[in-house]
Amino acid sequence: MPPGQRPTARSTRARQEDDGGPAPQRPLRDAPAREARAQEPPRQAAPQRFEAESKLSGTETRILEFEARWWRASGAKTQAIADELELTPERYYQQLARLIDHPEAAAEQPAVVRRLRAARDARRAAR
Repeated sequence: MPPGQRPTARSTRARQEDDGGPAPQRPLRDAPAREARAQEPPRQAAPQRFEAESKLSGTETRILEFEARWWRASGAKTQAIADELELTPERYYQQLARLIDHPEAAAEQPAVVRRLRAARDARRAAR
C-alpha cells in the first residue's frame, strides 16, 4: 500500500449502521483451555531461586548490578561509587572481593562473577 493511503475496509461503526445492529462478535477460540487453567491450583515460584535472592542484602545486589556496567574511565567509576552507592572506593572493592566468593552472587549475576573471578585469578598468577 502506498504511503498516506488508507485501507478500504469498512469500520465496525459503518457495519453497525448498515446492518441496523451491533457487529457480530467472534467466539473465543481458547475458551475451554482458559476454563481448564482457571480450575488448576496457582503455580508457586521455585523455592531455590527465591532463597538465593533473599540471602543477598540490598547493598550486595546493588554492588553486583553496579559492577555489571562498563566504564570507560576509572575516574567516572570512582565518582559513581561515591554518588550512587555512597561508599568509598576502598570499601566498595572490599565488599566486592568478598561478594564474588558467595554462591548466591554467582546465581544472581553469573557473568559478572565469572569475569571478576577470572580477573582476580589472573592478578594472582602474575605475582
